[in-house]
Amino acid sequence: MKIKIIILFFSFLLGSCKADKNSKSISPRIKSLSKVFSPSNNEIIKKGDSILIEVKSINENNYIINSKVIIKDDTINFDKKLRLSSNRFNKYGKKQIKIIRQLSNNKIETDIKSIYIYPIDKPKSYNYEILKILPHDINTYTQGLILYNNMFFESSGQYGKSFLRKINSINGNIIKEIKIDDNYFAEGITIHDKTIYMLTWKSKKGFKYDLDSFEKKGEFNYQSEGWGLTTLNNQILMSDGTEKIYFRDPQTFNLEKTIEVYNNNGKVENINELETINGKLYCNIYGKDIILIIDPYTGLVIGEINLENIFNRKNYNKTIDVMNGIAYNKENNSIIITGKWWPSMYEIKILN
Repeated sequence: MKIKIIILFFSFLLGSCKADKNSKSISPRIKSLSKVFSPSNNEIIKKGDSILIEVKSINENNYIINSKVIIKDDTINFDKKLRLSSNRFNKYGKKQIKIIRQLSNNKIETDIKSIYIYPIDKPKSYNYEILKILPHDINTYTQGLILYNNMFFESSGQYGKSFLRKINSINGNIIKEIKIDDNYFAEGITIHDKTIYMLTWKSKKGFKYDLDSFEKKGEFNYQSEGWGLTTLNNQILMSDGTEKIYFRDPQTFNLEKTIEVYNNNGKVENINELETINGKLYCNIYGKDIILIIDPYTGLVIGEINLENIFNRKNYNKTIDVMNGIAYNKENNSIIITGKWWPSMYEIKILN
């Protein structure tokens, strides 16, 4: 008798579980009564072209009585179709559009669509001429390079081998050097208010050094990898190997704004060493012997300098690594470029 009761009890439990599963499978799903037909998600829009916003009711009994689109802080009311200029976005990259519909039954439906704003024009190609070839320590894995008061300031990477140097720009003699703790991989540097700021690669920590003594003045933190640094006006600009450039407060290193770097083919990643020259942003692209010229306010790549043939790598051993390092010579309006473990630095003039 007890065995029969136990069997009946478990049969009841199994039946209850099946009933629960069935009840969940047949529960009604809430469906939208309207649809956004345009733009499609992740649609690419060329700068200057219009963005088509189009909505439609998909239920005859509940039609759309009002629609509005929200772009940044702007709200625009429309009926079922609207064309907006992409010039509403002053920066390039991924943007979001919120589209809201009010239906005749007073239901509100909302969709958020992502679009990408691409430049329409190709970057201008610039030629160059070599003005001078300078010596460069082949044991330097160059991460950051600055010419300041006729002195080179250079950071070199690698765990256990990182250092920061001040170098005589005329004869290449080392004036001052400090070793970086073995736990850190030194990255890009910049100078602001008589202070050298230096990033590290994966530690999410940077250091401040006195410009003259190299005495450590402080530390700062960030959330991404650290690659390149430069200074523009009263902000420090930072790269992290993506398409993003971060604008930071020099005192706190807090993030103030971000731009995304785009050319006519889309986003440009692997942005590395940075240098500010005449209000424009010059940058190395990791793994390529090119320098990009970027509008720091929009992220637009406005120019490109191809340096693939600046010297014949076949004449050197395999330790020659990628180009990295851009320093600006204000006196000559020229730039000095080098690379990781390169034997030379090249002072070049950009030709129009």
